[in-house]
Amino acid sequence: MLILGSILALAGGIAALVFWIMALVKAFKANDILWGVLGLVLGPLLALIWLFMKGHNSLAMKLIIAGVVYIIGFVLMAAGGAVSVNVQ
Repeated sequence: MLILGSILALAGGIAALVFWIMALVKAFKANDILWGVLGLVLGPLLALIWLFMKGHNSLAMKLIIAGVVYIIGFVLMAAGGAVSVNVQ
């Protein structure tokens, strides 16, 4: 469970990072400098809000799915670590 969680967390984290950067690039290319800077400073949540506001639903859903995969992987990793501590 620990290894599966690590793989999911790594894959989800990398995917979320890539989709977040893609959202920032789209914001700056659309000349929404304020939203681009806010998305850069305050993180993917504001970039996600901007994506939904501007109708980029496909990229927004990919970002959400990557975040969910990351959270599931992190929970599995934490559960696997807790089980291995109690066994020893």
